[in-house]
Amino acid sequence: MIKNRKYLPIIIGSFIILGLITFSFIYTYFIKDTIKPAPALLYNAEGKLVDTYGYPPSSKYLFGVDRFGRDVFWMVIDGAKYTLSIAIVVGLMRVIFGSLLGTFFGFMNQRLLKIIEPILNAFRFVPAVIIIFPFFVKLNDVPEAAKEKTIAIQITLLIIISIPILMNSIGEEVRDFLKNDFITSSRVIGARNGWIRRKHVIPYLRSRILLLFVQQTIHTLFLLTQLGVFKLFIGGVKVLYLDLGVDRPMSQANEWSAMIGANYIELSIDSWVIIGPSIAFIVSIFAFNLIKLGIERLMENQTVQKKKKPLRNENLYPGLNDFDFVNKENLDEVNRILEEEPKTNGQLLTR
Repeated sequence: MIKNRKYLPIIIGSFIILGLITFSFIYTYFIKDTIKPAPALLYNAEGKLVDTYGYPPSSKYLFGVDRFGRDVFWMVIDGAKYTLSIAIVVGLMRVIFGSLLGTFFGFMNQRLLKIIEPILNAFRFVPAVIIIFPFFVKLNDVPEAAKEKTIAIQITLLIIISIPILMNSIGEEVRDFLKNDFITSSRVIGARNGWIRRKHVIPYLRSRILLLFVQQTIHTLFLLTQLGVFKLFIGGVKVLYLDLGVDRPMSQANEWSAMIGANYIELSIDSWVIIGPSIAFIVSIFAFNLIKLGIERLMENQTVQKKKKPLRNENLYPGLNDFDFVNKENLDEVNRILEEEPKTNGQLLTR
């Protein structure tokens, strides 16, 4: 039981993420049609009108009801599968392509490295949201028929934007790893780059890929939030009308960052309107950080175990001195057998 505690952060974090995604699918396909919409007018026990859209958070409406009559809690649940799935897919693809390119980049010769590395380093100092901003602006206003194609392009942009930084970081780590003595020895006896990459570099990076995946997933969630502030939504925009001449751009799906960005203007009217998606982001990032913490602890434990001194073998061979061979006992047995038998030639074996 004590040994399994080191996996506890990973188990708790994974349970939260998988629970949100599962509940979101259950709501969409089994619960959504059974829930009654919020009433346009609220009356107290005496029959007096007390409120209208939107309602603040209460025991009945946990995150309130916005001015369009939508229950924010169920919107958050519905959007969980979109937000978390996008973040997980983008994080996974970033790590796969970044690791593959990084392993080759780590073997690059110094002349090409001096040309390419400054270009890749430039991506570290420019916020990702600024680079992909003009592309998302063009993709924001698309017809409903092209929704799937637009989402695919947007996800591809989210993947590509971080690959140069990942490739450079992994390449630097690979170059440091190649300085080890056993790599030099492998080269001396004729090992080529392909063999070293398969047998040494990829196994070395394997333990770090999961940690990179969690980090990139968290980074994707932050990037989605930044895009939402600029009203750049995954899947395009739909316009909802409050009154004549009063409209609000909303996301085609209930994606969390879009809920925050679309309701930004509503803060001056209903300050609680973004509490729901904000809490969802906080809980999700907390869960991913738990997973990250658990992975880091496992890596630290592996490093400590490797640094431990090898076990001494004195207890396995009692009676041996420091300079005796391990097979001394077998040698004594051979000498005993030879002493019991008649000898015609040779001498007894001696220690």
